[in-house]
Amino acid sequence: MLILGNRMIDKNIIEGLREYLKDHYIPAQEVFAAIVMEIDAETAFEEASEESTAAVTFRDLSDDASDYIKKHKELGGFAHALDKKRKEKGLKPAELYKKANVDRRYYSRLMGPDARHPSMNIAISFALALKLSRQDFDELLQTAGYALSNSSSRDVCIMYCLGKSIYNIDDVNALLFSIGIEPLGRE
Repeated sequence: MLILGNRMIDKNIIEGLREYLKDHYIPAQEVFAAIVMEIDAETAFEEASEESTAAVTFRDLSDDASDYIKKHKELGGFAHALDKKRKEKGLKPAELYKKANVDRRYYSRLMGPDARHPSMNIAISFALALKLSRQDFDELLQTAGYALSNSSSRDVCIMYCLGKSIYNIDDVNALLFSIGIEPLGRE
């Protein structure tokens, strides 16, 4: 056992996390190189197809984008999805924000009529507090406009915690701290 702050973490868990990071973490430079190659391929395709297609006006694109947004935008966004998941799990609001280590006032602003947009850390904290499956976890994050990435060591650590069913915020923060990553903050 290793004591981090006031949390005791099994050394095997930390070692497992380090191995998981070695296997799953992709440095941002590699991701960037892959994106550049993909963009180059798309550019070549677009240049070839521009000659055969009629010009599309900005107005047409704007109308198409507006229609797409109206069709695909989720009603209520993150706050609505969070409240729905909370009810499915049978939690009271106070139970949820305490498990997520989120201040009551912040939770009220998030759920209120102005529906404050959460940071990624807060969205992750709520998803962990709800003990969601990986798919549900990803879907909840997506409603806030976020996604876990293999190019972020913090995100890979979160993936590891999900895989090992480690949902307690203090345990997750202790693991993040053990590998030198800033813990999920309280807002």
